[in-house]
Amino acid sequence: MDPRMREDYTEMLLAENGEARCTVVIAGEAGEKVRAAAEDFRSLLRQMSGAECAVVTEDQAPADGVVLIGPSRLTREMGVEAPTGYPGNERVLLRRDGNRLLLLGNDDGAYTGTQFAVTMLFERLGCGWFSPDPLWQVVPRKPTVSVGYLDIDHRPAFISRYSNVLRFHPEIGRRWYLGGDRRISGHGFPFLIPRDEAFEKHPEWFCMIDGKRNPFVEWWQYCYSNEELAAALAEKICEKFEEDPTLVQYSIALNDGWYHGWCECDQCRQMGTPSETAVLFANRIARLVGRRFPDHKLTFLAYFPTYHPPTHPMEAEPNVEVMFCKEADMFLPVDKGPDNGYHQRYRFEQSKNTYPTPWKDNFEQWNRMVKFQSIAIWDWYCIAAARPEWKDVPWVQGDVATRNNRYWRDHGVRYVYNDQGPLDVFYEDGESYALRFPLWHVAARSWWDKDLTGSDILMDDCKKLYGGAADLMFAYYSALADIAAHSTAFSIAWHPPAPGELYTPEAVERIDGILRAVEALLPGQEETVQKRLRIQRGLWEKAKSVIRQCPGPGAGEERTAEPQDKEANPV
Repeated sequence: MDPRMREDYTEMLLAENGEARCTVVIAGEAGEKVRAAAEDFRSLLRQMSGAECAVVTEDQAPADGVVLIGPSRLTREMGVEAPTGYPGNERVLLRRDGNRLLLLGNDDGAYTGTQFAVTMLFERLGCGWFSPDPLWQVVPRKPTVSVGYLDIDHRPAFISRYSNVLRFHPEIGRRWYLGGDRRISGHGFPFLIPRDEAFEKHPEWFCMIDGKRNPFVEWWQYCYSNEELAAALAEKICEKFEEDPTLVQYSIALNDGWYHGWCECDQCRQMGTPSETAVLFANRIARLVGRRFPDHKLTFLAYFPTYHPPTHPMEAEPNVEVMFCKEADMFLPVDKGPDNGYHQRYRFEQSKNTYPTPWKDNFEQWNRMVKFQSIAIWDWYCIAAARPEWKDVPWVQGDVATRNNRYWRDHGVRYVYNDQGPLDVFYEDGESYALRFPLWHVAARSWWDKDLTGSDILMDDCKKLYGGAADLMFAYYSALADIAAHSTAFSIAWHPPAPGELYTPEAVERIDGILRAVEALLPGQEETVQKRLRIQRGLWEKAKSVIRQCPGPGAGEERTAEPQDKEANPV
C-alpha cells in the first residue's frame, strides 16, 4: 500500500482476480434504457476482467457490493432522486458510497443518461472508443477492477450534440455522449413544401423572378411575404411535433443559395434585406406554431445571404432561434479575428460575400440588433467537400475546437452542429475514423464536458491507444493542430486551401521528425499498439503524396469549387 494513503482509505472491488465482487441491481420495473445500461456494464466488466457479474432486481439485492444502475428503492434510500424531465434537465450521476456504486441519469425523452453514466465510469477505468473498427476500441485487461472516490454530478456543455457519427455509427456516437435534445439541422422547407408538388397548385408561394413565378432557377427561394405559405409551413411543422414528442425544434432555414433567386415581388421587397426577411418570416411562422407548441424552437440560419445582420433593431419571437454558420477561416479560432485583417485581404468568390468585419464582430452585431432567447452554431468540419483530395490529409483542431466552444458558450450558444463525415458527399466513411477521430472526437467530447481542452482530450486518447508512444503521438497531433492554428492560407467556410498551402515543406519536415521518433519506439510496443502506429504512419505517407500533388494556387487566387447542397438532417 502506498505509504501516503490514509489508513481508512478503501476502494470498492468490482472484480478480483477475474472473479466478480459486485452485483448489478436494477428496479423491478426498470425500462429498456436502464436494462441496456446494466447489460453494458456487465459486458464491459467481463471484457475487462473476465468476471461474470449478476444482474438482479432490487428485491434480490445483497447487502453490499452492489452497483445500482438506474433509479430504484435503493438509490432513494441513499438520498438520490433520479433526474427527470425532457427537455431541459439532462444530467448524469456517478457516486460511490462505501460498498455501493450508483450510476444513473435522466432517461426521459431522447436522453440516455444512465447509459452515459456507465460509459463515464469505464472511461475512467481506461476504456475508449475511437472507431467502429475494433482495432480502435480500447478495453484494458485488468483481472482486478476497483473504484475509489467517485462523486460526479454532470450536465453537458451543450443541450444538443449531434453529428453524422451518431447518425451512421450510433454505437460510437453514444460512447462520445452525442445526443441530447432532439433537433433538425439543415434546409427544411423543401422537404415540407416541395416545389415539384406545390408549384402547380400554389405558384404564389414561390419566388417571382423577372415578373414570373419561377422556382426552377438555380438557388431559388420561396415568396416569404406570402402569409398562406407561412400558415402551411406552420401546420406541417406542428404535424412533425405531434408525430414525434422527442422533437423539440425544427429548422425553418430558408432555401439554400446565394443572393440571386430571391423573390422580387413588391411585398417581399418591402421586407428589407435577406436577413430582415428571414427574421420577419421566422416570426410569422413562430407565432402560429407557438399557439400549440410554445416551448418548441424554430431555427433559421445566418448564412451567406443572411450573413450580415439587419440594418435596424428587430424583435424575435421567444421561440425563434438563430443558428450562425461559421462563415470564416476554417482553421483559426473565431475569437482571434480572423488573423490580421484576413477577412479584408482576400476576395471570396466561393461565398459571394465581402467581409467588412471579422466573423466574431458580425456575430456580436447580429445579437445586438436582434435579441434571441436561443442561439446555435453551424460549423463546417467537411474539409473534403469542396476539395476531395483532403479526404486523405489530416486536419486536427485540438485546442482551437475547445477555444471556439468556450467562446460560443460565453456568448449564449446552446448547441453546436458540425457538418462533417462520415458522409459520402464529404468523401468520408467508416474507414475514415483512423484519420479523423482526432478531429471528430475532440469536438464531441468538448460538447459534453466544458472543462476539457483539446489537449486534455487528445492526451487521454493517446494514452489509451498508443502505449509507450503516447507522448510522441500527442506531439504529432499537437503539431498538426498548431500548424492549422497558425495557417495563413486562404480558406472560407467549407473551402480549405490546397493541402500544400497548409502543410508547407517546413511543416512536413516537422511532422516527419516526430514520426521518425515514433518509429524508433515500435519494437517495444505490444502488437495492437504497433498496428495502430503503423496505420498512422501510413496515413501520413499517403497524405504527403497528396500534399506534393496539390501545392495550391497563390494566396488569394480565385477558386471555382461549388458547395454541396445541405439537406435537412434529422437528429
